[in-house]
Order: sequence, then structure tokens, then C-alpha cells
Amino acid sequence: MGNYNNLELDFIERTIRLIGQYTDMIQGLDFDNQLNYTLTINCLLGLVVMPKERVITYIPKNPLNDESMRQMGLVNSVIDESIKNLQELIQHLRHSIAHFDIDVISTCQNNLVDFIEFKGTGNQPAVITRFSAPEIYPFLQYYAERLSENLRKHRG
Repeated sequence: MGNYNNLELDFIERTIRLIGQYTDMIQGLDFDNQLNYTLTINCLLGLVVMPKERVITYIPKNPLNDESMRQMGLVNSVIDESIKNLQELIQHLRHSIAHFDIDVISTCQNNLVDFIEFKGTGNQPAVITRFSAPEIYPFLQYYAERLSENLRKHRG
């Protein structure tokens, strides 16, 4: 793959493609060699920090409500009720990720990744969001698509 023509847009789109390619690739790997949540957390880092620092005005301000949460693929995930829109969520997530205030939670004896909890710092909510592990990738797809649409629409 070549250089970036539009760094922010290309980075966002390539990151989502990377997760998709890896998801397809791990099907033949032993369970102990499947690192999908490690990759997803790393990609989440890139998809939250880069836009927050470089293109914050293009992060969508879609309201967070039951309908939009379903559209984002968030059915069993919880976002603190003080966070009213997607841009606020991304800003809060950025701080949590930057300070690595992240807990991985297993609710079963097999020690699987069931939830990933992003905690607040300072004046933020104690828990920003508790993502159901399988819902992180659909959320990232939704967020990346909306952010890419805004970048294409306003920056060409």
C-alpha cells in the first residue's frame, strides 16, 4: 500500500480495513493465538486519539440515545448518561486511553474478554463506558464511517 493521500481519512479507513482483514485471518488460528481484542484496542487508540488531536471539528455530534446506540451496534454496552453525543464520548475515551485507564473484564471461568471498561479521570465520570467486547468493532465501524463521511463532505 502506498503513501497517504489524505492522512486523516486514509488512516481511518485503513484502520477499519485492518481490523476486518485480521478478523478474517484469525479464523484458522488456535484460540491462544487470536489477538483480536488486542488489535481492536490498538486500533481504537488510533481512531480516537488521531481524530481528537487533528480533526476534532469533524467528529460527529450524533446524539446518544437508545436508537443511535442500536445503530452503533451497542446493545449490551453502557455509556455514562452524562455523555450526550458521539463527539463527547470520543473526547472522554481519548483521555481514558491516553492514561490507559482501561479494565478488561471477564465474567466467566474461562477468563475470556467479555467487557472492556474505560474509566474517567479528573472531572470525568468514574466509568465512561463499558463496552461489551463483541460490540467494539461494530461501534468503531459506525464511528469511522460517520467521521469519514464528514471529512469527505467538508474537506474534499
